[in-house]
Order: sequence, then C-alpha cells, then structure tokens
Amino acid sequence: MSKHKIIFGKAQKMNKVKEETVDLMVTSPPYPMIEMWDEILFKQNKKIKKQFEAKKFKDAFELMHLEMDKVWNECYRVLKPGGIACINIGDATRTLDKNFQLFSNHSRIVN
Repeated sequence: MSKHKIIFGKAQKMNKVKEETVDLMVTSPPYPMIEMWDEILFKQNKKIKKQFEAKKFKDAFELMHLEMDKVWNECYRVLKPGGIACINIGDATRTLDKNFQLFSNHSRIVN
C-alpha cells in the first residue's frame, strides 16, 4: 500500500516534508534564462535582475542556478536513500544584447 500527499509550497524549503521520506520526485521547474521565467527568478534574488540589466548574463545565469540549487538540496534531503529524482531539464537559447546564446541548464544541474 502506498500513501500519496500533495503539498503546495516553495520547493526551496519543504518544511512539511520529513527527511528521507520521499520515494519519487518529479519536477519541471522554471529554468534560468528562459524568458518566461525571468520575473519569478528576479523576485527570488534581486541581484539576478541587477546582473541581467547590467548585461552580465553569465553572472545572472549562475545566480539563477544558485536559487535552483536550494531546490536540489531540499530534494536530496527529502528523498529516501535509493529514491529517484526525475528532472525535466530545458536548456535555454536566447538572443541577448543582439547575440544568440545557449545556456546549458542541463549541464549546470547535473553538475
């Protein structure tokens, strides 16, 4: 018999979930440098928007991922040993400051 519970809240701090209690985690979070997610990530860390506006896109990308790292740390905390994390990872391609760029979210997350 399995028990299922849906909890709505921020994944950076899953206070309602005890350590090592989750067998399977499936997520498709907002990914850094994908335009539709910019505002969410800007709100999470004001430095991200400042770097972005200063056209320091690599710095903004890393700051965005530092916010996402909080999620991965929480996922690790709540997963049981041998638990499975399924992450739908999207890389980002954008034209920023007239330059086409690829932001490799997959390699940053796997790292």
